[in-house]
Amino acid sequence: MIAAAMGLRLRPEGIMVDKGAWGLACFYKEPDESDESKESIIVATFAGYLAQKRFCEERGYSCPLPDDLEVTLSPDSKEARGIETNLSKQYLGTRTVPEVHELLQQQAAELVLQHWPAIEAVAREVASKSLAPLKPLKSGTQWSDQTSARSLTGDEVVKIVERFGIKGVCVTES
Repeated sequence: MIAAAMGLRLRPEGIMVDKGAWGLACFYKEPDESDESKESIIVATFAGYLAQKRFCEERGYSCPLPDDLEVTLSPDSKEARGIETNLSKQYLGTRTVPEVHELLQQQAAELVLQHWPAIEAVAREVASKSLAPLKPLKSGTQWSDQTSARSLTGDEVVKIVERFGIKGVCVTES
């Protein structure tokens, strides 16, 4: 939802949550050269974990939330840190990359709070789906070691978030 809210294009694979409660939200993460594009991808990447954490905590679920070290070592975090190192000197100004990292995490937290009703709606919808065989990603990457997952397509996500004033776009190719 945060990716859509920030104007990032959603992928047709959409959102998937395996039976172990691990999830994947598919959006285009290849930034252009602008700092704005890089910032949007970093913030959307951070927001996924923050939303999952809040959702589980609010409902008292014992979701398999990773600890701080696991979050730091996760593929999403590594990807975000890689993009952070490519932010321009103009964007950084007098700030260090770790300072910007903290600011972007805070921005992600604020956006999760702002768009919480849309996040809950999508979470409820994906949770209502039946488990189905795990769909392969276009990249061929295996995102889960489970054999089944619940999922929403990118187009289904767009329809849900539009009810909350978020103009999402789902595209087949980058």
